[in-house]
Amino acid sequence: MLPARLSTVERLTAEQAVTTRSFSFRAGEVLGGHGWLIGQRAFSPGHIAARPRLGTVEVWRLRADFHRPVHLHLHPFQVLSRGSEGPGPFDAGWKDTVDLRPAEEVAIAIRFDGYRGTYVFHCHNLEHEDMAMMANFVVR
Repeated sequence: MLPARLSTVERLTAEQAVTTRSFSFRAGEVLGGHGWLIGQRAFSPGHIAARPRLGTVEVWRLRADFHRPVHLHLHPFQVLSRGSEGPGPFDAGWKDTVDLRPAEEVAIAIRFDGYRGTYVFHCHNLEHEDMAMMANFVVR
């Protein structure tokens, strides 16, 4: 028997954000050959792309050169917009992966709660993930 009312999802908004960050996911040169970049950089274990504070909300603007499913570890998020439009029909609720279409920008709102530590976000295309199209972020 289903309950009369299902759970309510708290809506995150851009107004709650303490900062906005932008990340581009694209092909590029890595060590003299073809590779995959986030924000003009190939993955480097020591590089930190973002340092959000525990308990805060941030907006991340994600851009792609072609199809890229972008996945964030541990911190679920909500899709705020796709390009100049609102969220798409399949963007409702909490997400851990968002599908970026070619030349698309998606804005997501993330509340960094739960745990401090180092996490990664990355392209979830297997070949790109294996070729280190990822970046670190540290929740402090």
